[in-house]
Parts: sequence; C-alpha cells; structure tokens
Amino acid sequence: MTRFLAASVCLGLLVAVPVQAQPSNTAQQPAPKRMTTAMGVTKPPTSTYNRASTESDMLKAQKVSAARDKAWDRKMRTTMGSICLGC
Repeated sequence: MTRFLAASVCLGLLVAVPVQAQPSNTAQQPAPKRMTTAMGVTKPPTSTYNRASTESDMLKAQKVSAARDKAWDRKMRTTMGSICLGC
C-alpha cells in the first residue's frame, strides 16, 4: 500500500512540475524589424554596413591574400627549386 501511495505521489509531482515551470506571463519578446516587399517576401533586417566600408574591407582582404600567396610562392620556389624545375 505504501509503495502504491509513494508511486502515485511521485507521478503527481512529475506531472505538476512541467506545468509550473512554464512562465506565468505570456508577453512575447519584440521581433526584430523585418522588411516585407510588395510581393510579400520577408527580407532580413538591414545591416549596419554600408557599401563603401564593405568594398574597402574587401580590397584590404584581397591585398593581404595576394601578399600571402606571393610569400608562399617565393618560399616554395626556394625549397622545392632543387627538387622540381617544371614550374
């Protein structure tokens, strides 16, 4: 009898805990501002980047990449030059 009573109390607690764990207020977080086009397509929020800064960052990255590639090629020519003369 005590086992049945203990099992029913545990089962009652297991059912009651998830119900109590839910928040009591139903206020929702405000959604980020999204744009909707005339065709009804939802667009992501506008970014803080402007075209000029993006292009300048891209040019800087291209220059750094070109310098890194030249350094790699120079290193490979000196180390592999004695092995392979085909390049």
